[in-house]
Amino acid sequence: MSRRHVLVARPTPSGVDLVAVQRLADACGIGYAVLDQDEPTIHDVLDDALRDGVPVTLVPLAVPRDRYLETWIARAVANWRESRGAELEVRLTAGIDTTAEFLDAVRIRMKEDGAPISASPRAFRSPAWSQLPEHDAHILVCRGPRCTVYGAGELYRELRRDNPDALVTPTGCLNPCNLGPLYITYPGGEWHSRAPRSEPADAAGTSEEIFRPKWTIAGNEGPQPLPTLNI
Repeated sequence: MSRRHVLVARPTPSGVDLVAVQRLADACGIGYAVLDQDEPTIHDVLDDALRDGVPVTLVPLAVPRDRYLETWIARAVANWRESRGAELEVRLTAGIDTTAEFLDAVRIRMKEDGAPISASPRAFRSPAWSQLPEHDAHILVCRGPRCTVYGAGELYRELRRDNPDALVTPTGCLNPCNLGPLYITYPGGEWHSRAPRSEPADAAGTSEEIFRPKWTIAGNEGPQPLPTLNI
């Protein structure tokens, strides 16, 4: 039985160059996934492998080694196994910077002077970066590892489509992600949860709950915790 190898990248909230990741994967003749912020997710590639009946080896794509990435890859695989109730052999390699070949590649670059840098400082302080975008609301969408698995990608696209006058911003993990996918709307400061629950779905086919936590201000009552859902 052939084994499927998959590169797993960890984007920042600013994103990742998916074109470069895909180009690397294509050059190696393998697939790729991203831990958060984008798709395809680890769950997506494992679903494909289960359908095709092939074992998977995941290769963490980080230099230097990123223990957060490795830890959350393992957690994502564990969640996939639990949520799918399926058996699939999934393995994880060491980081690519642990190979002698990687060190050799770095040493090759050390022999080069490099190309001159000719960027203009004006690009760093362009007037465009001083302009506040016009918007009537600000929506923060959690794109952490759990919310991404729970459907934050589709939620982000839906919010951008349905709220053309709002500034919709993807973020890193917003913490209470057992309630995910999550997003926060301002100026009201309301937390919205799309977590699965037993209540009837709304007209859009989803069930959404809204929370209004209290802000932590010196001398005032502490924050009101969000409820814990058993999902």
